[in-house]
Amino acid sequence: MSKEYLPKERAIYQAVLVLFEEGADINNLTVSEITRRAGIGKGTAYEYFSGKEEMIAKAFFYNGELFCRQLYEGICKEKDFYHKVNYVLLAMEQQVARMDCIFRLIHMLSDNSSVSRWIRELLRQKKISGEVPVIDVIRRVLQDELDGRELPSEDKMIYLVLSIYSKVFCYGMALKEETFEGEEQREAVRGLISRGICREVEEILSLEL
Repeated sequence: MSKEYLPKERAIYQAVLVLFEEGADINNLTVSEITRRAGIGKGTAYEYFSGKEEMIAKAFFYNGELFCRQLYEGICKEKDFYHKVNYVLLAMEQQVARMDCIFRLIHMLSDNSSVSRWIRELLRQKKISGEVPVIDVIRRVLQDELDGRELPSEDKMIYLVLSIYSKVFCYGMALKEETFEGEEQREAVRGLISRGICREVEEILSLEL
């Protein structure tokens, strides 16, 4: 996470996440509800934000960035690529609230609410500055896996990032929809996804384009 956040900003972002976890309707939240949960005055909040739409949009980005940073730190401790992928899938199971933030963020990109417009603008700014956390984590893990080998073409990198992202995203959606019957089935699917991603990465990196 490249930006330094002030304590009152973080308090707002954490308050939005807690309210979301409690089932609050994000589009109907008020500034008063958010600031009360954050423990700061309503007037103080307007020193940092233009309104609730900016608070909510930035809160989703903040919590997504925080999750991705912590995720990458954990990934780096794993011994090989298979266990790195498996670590990501396990982290998704253990941090459902953070993952819900990311899924809600993606969902909001498709509607036309004022919060969604703020999110699209923030995403546009981050693309321009090269700071899209989920994509960055996947790229960094792939580059770490190369371990000094020649970097693949950008075509290969784009394909692998999209392929890994789609598989991880679909696993997260399956968790959200409570698709699995229990831990044994989740473990089996995690293993299949991890092995599948490993095979595909090796196959694509070995291709001559």
